[in-house]
Amino acid sequence: MLGDRAWSAKYRDRQLETAGELIRACFDHYALKMYLVISVTGLIALVASGGSVFALLLATALTVGFYPLVEYVLHRFVLHSHLLYRSPITAPLWRRLHYDHHMKPSNLTVLFAAPVTSVPLLIVLALIPGAVIDVTGLFPAMITTNFLMFTYYEFMHASAHLKLGFHSNWIARHRQSHLRHHFISETQNYGIGTQLMDRIAGTDNPKPRQSPTVRNLGYDDNAAAAFPWVRESYERDENKA
Repeated sequence: MLGDRAWSAKYRDRQLETAGELIRACFDHYALKMYLVISVTGLIALVASGGSVFALLLATALTVGFYPLVEYVLHRFVLHSHLLYRSPITAPLWRRLHYDHHMKPSNLTVLFAAPVTSVPLLIVLALIPGAVIDVTGLFPAMITTNFLMFTYYEFMHASAHLKLGFHSNWIARHRQSHLRHHFISETQNYGIGTQLMDRIAGTDNPKPRQSPTVRNLGYDDNAAAAFPWVRESYERDENKA
């Protein structure tokens, strides 16, 4: 079970020759193991609370149904928002959540989401339907399905950035879309686990125009002069090195 730096060092230059190797590589990271443990814990809590199979089926339907929308909205309107770098409180968070990943997509130390942000979010997304819909065991069932879906998301994201020595049509289609988002235009192709919302919103673009801000997400010299906290954090890291 490896942390960000150890995992990056192990897989940065390794070519994964089979789907099995890809799966094992992903689950070599501590966060994905954590998500699976939480999913199993939710399933145990579902049984202990007297929840039914119906609660699990409803949770599955809600997670699968709303996942494309949640992924798209968070990626496009939160992670790509310029508001987060305009505050000294949220600027370091934005840098870790998304800026570092766009500035250097090959940096695997920031490939996976930090559990300190992903776990609370997934719990809140389970609490909402659990509180609104009166079905016994729905909350722990939502915990199970939400964390399993996020594990899938992280797997698909990793498959887009790791070196693969095998072909999968499913992975290739998602990988090509995501790499266009990273290297051609950050305003297109937001979907990672699914491109459904891109198709609905009109951002599923196989031939986007080259964007000058695809790497810095709009945090250029002018933005850094007005809101210096992200750049200052980079300078502190360089001084430590």
